[in-house]
Amino acid sequence: MSYIVDLLLNQIFTQPFLLLAIVVFIGYMAMKQTVSKALIGAFKASIGIIVMGIGSGALSTNFGHLLTALRNSTGLQGAGLNTYSTMTAGFEKMDAVLGSGVGTTWGLYTLLVAFIMNLVLVALRKWTKIRAIYLTGNAMIVQCGISVYIVWRFLGTGMIPTILIASALTALYWGICSTILIKPTKVITGGADLTVAHQQMLMDYVAYKVAPKIGDPKKDDIEKKKLPSSLNFLQDSLLATLLCMLIATAVIMLVIGGDGIEAMRGADGFNQPTYKNTVIFMLWIAITLTADLWVLLTGVRMFVGELMMSFKGISEKLLPGAVAGVDCAALYGFAPKSVVLGFLCGAVGQIAGVVILIVTGSPIVLIPSFIPLFFDGATVGIFANKFGGWKALVVICFCTGLIQIFGSALAVAMLDLTWWQGVSDYATIWGAISAVLKGLGSLLGIPVSG
Repeated sequence: MSYIVDLLLNQIFTQPFLLLAIVVFIGYMAMKQTVSKALIGAFKASIGIIVMGIGSGALSTNFGHLLTALRNSTGLQGAGLNTYSTMTAGFEKMDAVLGSGVGTTWGLYTLLVAFIMNLVLVALRKWTKIRAIYLTGNAMIVQCGISVYIVWRFLGTGMIPTILIASALTALYWGICSTILIKPTKVITGGADLTVAHQQMLMDYVAYKVAPKIGDPKKDDIEKKKLPSSLNFLQDSLLATLLCMLIATAVIMLVIGGDGIEAMRGADGFNQPTYKNTVIFMLWIAITLTADLWVLLTGVRMFVGELMMSFKGISEKLLPGAVAGVDCAALYGFAPKSVVLGFLCGAVGQIAGVVILIVTGSPIVLIPSFIPLFFDGATVGIFANKFGGWKALVVICFCTGLIQIFGSALAVAMLDLTWWQGVSDYATIWGAISAVLKGLGSLLGIPVSG
């Protein structure tokens, strides 16, 4: 029995490439397709997930080298903003009190129960109004790990109540926030029956609602803007991305100086000692980051295509009216210019927020990370531009960067972690949930755990 539980929880359900492959297979079979076609679709989706993971992992790692060099050179100390590190930090706190491996175990059970709850909420959509099934496996793992830590820290409950409470909070977050994005996502994708299931869903919705009040999407849509003939090469999303990566790399190199650049060449950085010329090294970094992003997008196109085809079977046969909630990167191919501009404006907002923390003498200084910088800025930027044009994108993404910093600083203070997610939903919704649970625990006289 323990082997079966381990197989389901640790080797199947927590692996996105298997989870989505199973979903695709079930979808094709529900449409009464042949087993061979269902298997082909499942394997294509699985390969797409792996390819996306390769690109995403390489992108995060390589950009992380730049941020690490920046942190080492400036001497800034504080909490880092990173998704997986936050989950690990919470588990370490739990394990120190409850025993080795407890945090991970509770997190995995929360993942299973939360997913079942999400399905039940969709099955009862006549009353719940929830239609979206959250299928972004990597985000699901992290979110369940963090939610179980938050509940345990402030309520001090045992295994079963902690898992149930954390699962209910997470399932409601998944269902509600991904459901409210169904309508705008359909507009962005030109009619695709999917929605965003990630970690900036509230800000996506805010952008959708606020953007029309800031700009005119018909007049200011950045995706439809034509550049001067001398800048026509920027119409190519690949080259535009390369230029942005080149600018970001150049700025960081100017800040860290010669010693920092030399450290980046070493084994603790990019491990590229042969690139002794700084300009060539800078160009190699920018091209590598661009290639990483392109690999990510290629994988996304593969699995989203299969998922969209197969999920029709699930929604029509098994859960009529259900909508697949997928990784936010699934939208990037629909608005490549918004992705780049959103990332840049969000980055400026985060940098401004960090500067404000330093100038005001904040006891907590946050170190930005690529994941919240890129994926939040890019995704919020797509919604802002689609419904309000580039002016709305600039304002909303800049404000998103500020919110990420200030909200995360408050969360770190409450949760006593050296890492925090940094994404906008965890600087707002989950920061508020943490505050409510902290207040409830205090009211009940429950000592803070960890």
